[in-house]
Amino acid sequence: MSARVPTDIVLPLRYWDNTALLKNVVVFCMSRYDAAMDAEKLYMSLERLVRRKGWRKLGARLRKNALGEVECHIPAEFTKERPAVAFSHDRYNISINEHPLASQLPRASTRPAVVGDPVKFTPLTKPPGTPSSLDDYLSQDRGQLGLHIVSFTDATLICLYYLHTAFDLMGWRALMTAWTHELHGREEQIQTPLLGGDPEDGEDFDPMRKLGTSPTQPHALADRQMGLASFIGYVIRNAYDFLWRKKECRAVCIPGAFVDRLRAQALDELKAEVAKAEVAKAGRAEETQPFLSHGDVLTAWWARLLVSQLLPQDSERTVVIQNAASARKALSSDFETATRPYISNLFTLLYSLMPARELIARPVSWVAQEIRRAIVEQGTTREQVEAYFALQRRTPGRIFPLFGDAGMHLLTFSNWAKADFYDHDFSPARVDAADKSPLYLSYIQAIQLPLTFPEGTLIVGQDHARNYWMYGFRVKGLWAKIERALDEMDYTL
Repeated sequence: MSARVPTDIVLPLRYWDNTALLKNVVVFCMSRYDAAMDAEKLYMSLERLVRRKGWRKLGARLRKNALGEVECHIPAEFTKERPAVAFSHDRYNISINEHPLASQLPRASTRPAVVGDPVKFTPLTKPPGTPSSLDDYLSQDRGQLGLHIVSFTDATLICLYYLHTAFDLMGWRALMTAWTHELHGREEQIQTPLLGGDPEDGEDFDPMRKLGTSPTQPHALADRQMGLASFIGYVIRNAYDFLWRKKECRAVCIPGAFVDRLRAQALDELKAEVAKAEVAKAGRAEETQPFLSHGDVLTAWWARLLVSQLLPQDSERTVVIQNAASARKALSSDFETATRPYISNLFTLLYSLMPARELIARPVSWVAQEIRRAIVEQGTTREQVEAYFALQRRTPGRIFPLFGDAGMHLLTFSNWAKADFYDHDFSPARVDAADKSPLYLSYIQAIQLPLTFPEGTLIVGQDHARNYWMYGFRVKGLWAKIERALDEMDYTL
């Protein structure tokens, strides 16, 4: 373990960052920009940001105290020897198209298609000596956030890596927004995060630690929460897939026009159903406006495709669609989490349960409506968020509560669309200063090591060509079935 520095500011790891899962996940995010960029300018702007009041937590060194609990040790002053952000840089004086690995980065397709294997590009994001575990962070004198740049004559790969204890998706979004403000010289627009760990604040460093201690209503799915016996049964049933069977990761590109048509058709179907019900009940139809997001429809369509290629059409197995969602908006009445950055983990998991036979037989509109119902019922009120965290408090290691049964098939989704990663303009770092056009990423991936959960899908978002991107892990051999199904599918709707 790295030596302690007496002048460091010592703070506890926040309660909801300090979970068995988050402490053991290192995230490696790589973004491609199709222009040569100034690596030093990128690094120094990020370094300046993390040195700012409220952001210093990201430069904390992680250590264990005498009780074995993980703590944040923030340097009293960041220096060249102890920087806020770890930095490394690889330079290639060739086009990205000439590099044997980078030239194979996924490109957009004109129809829904599997376009590559994100794990294949891990060597580009993870230079030698980069931490891969909590133990690596405990034994090295480095902050939670690292930056690795790969430069080509016509492209740049920006690779951010961090232990998941640092923040969740919306914390990451806040970081990217502030970083681009720093790059553009818009320092006055950089928000000070809510409780960033500066000792002079005199504030409670961990205001969320009491979440779940005073629930006022039961969770909407309390009667479907898995007990110990069903959880053990589920683990035994799936242990071989989780622990021993090889996994494959694939990226998928889906043109936006296809998702638009899918959503329009789903909304038309729901409107027709509601109108039919109104006529049957009252003798006349009233104007109804059901709502489904593009994410609802894309998740429903993809879940239906995955299950249809794995389970028989008459299967009675329960399918559980698990969606990660930020709790910031639901908590904004008591905290400033909707208007100020909160650089930590603050998310819940929302669950939709349905029989496999219904998922396969019913239209996408029905599945999407079930997903939207779960979002509204479980994720939009303070009471339900409090109920969720109350359940999570009681799980071993505060991992997360599970709903379903021992025989269920679990599909995990995380939709990053609200993070707006495709809308961050990095043009001030472009080497060609004469080019004043915005510079947005053209490809992004984030691999979470060592996690390779089967049936986990990450919807990255929509690029500027309106393509949706997503990727996920599946047991080896299952992706081939999906590729065949996509090739044979009629996309005219």
